Amino acid sequence: MAAGHPSLVVDRGGPRVVITTDVGPRILGVALPDGTGEGLLSSLPDLHIERDGWPRFQLHGGHRLWAGPEIPETTYLPDAGPVEVARTADGVWCSYLETETGIRRTIGVLPGADSVVVQHRLTNDGSATAEVAPWAITMCTPGGEAWLPRYTGPGDAHGVLPNGSLVTWPYTRLSDERLTLADPIIRLRAVAGAPAACKIGIPGRAGWIAYRLGGVVLVKRASWIEGATYPDLGVSLECYSGGDFLEIETLGPLVSLAPGAFIDHQETWSLHAVDPVASADDVLRELGLTGD
Repeated sequence: MAAGHPSLVVDRGGPRVVITTDVGPRILGVALPDGTGEGLLSSLPDLHIERDGWPRFQLHGGHRLWAGPEIPETTYLPDAGPVEVARTADGVWCSYLETETGIRRTIGVLPGADSVVVQHRLTNDGSATAEVAPWAITMCTPGGEAWLPRYTGPGDAHGVLPNGSLVTWPYTRLSDERLTLADPIIRLRAVAGAPAACKIGIPGRAGWIAYRLGGVVLVKRASWIEGATYPDLGVSLECYSGGDFLEIETLGPLVSLAPGAFIDHQETWSLHAVDPVASADDVLRELGLTGD
């Protein structure tokens, strides 16, 4: 059991992943064999999204898959039914069919000795074409700091055209004390009880996003597809900091998904034990994380 849910553990000697089997699909926890990392993913059994006239969406915490872009009428549909579980030689696959939209959301956990591949799939089981983007969202416990790498590689041959962007939301304030617009890593802290939310997004050309909580760092790697159309003004890495949790998010391209078609979006997770008192710059250097 994990956070009150029946669950199963996927373990191949490297990072250990806990998946719930009654809602979601959700990843509820990740840790190294010695327990390092336990508690990094948030556990929020009572947190929900509820608005007048809409069904109640239970967040639960941990890691989930949504279909972007964010449209409250469909994004916040509850996923309270049991998931279908399939075990393969490589790992475990969990899926849930959203009957209201016809979109089937599947998360596959494929563990290895040093990292875990988390495969996300949106399948159109409905009868109409759907405009969707895979949106992989990891909810983290407050008290740490998220790192988003601003791409510092070349632009055009003359270096005069823009090569990146910073996307904000209506509630984002660049003066927010949790937000540090530094080079090459943008930082956003997670402060428990913070009264307001802050969210930013950037193109993911550097291919990773991370969260550090004390002596552990979770790094999520996801490929940027040059020339693809991404939601949210063209970003594929996003971070949301609220009072109960912080989310590190990656997105796949926005596509027209015909009935029967699917789109995959892969993240590779690695978990690293670090010196809890080391500076962020030292840890980034130790892990080889840059904006290039």
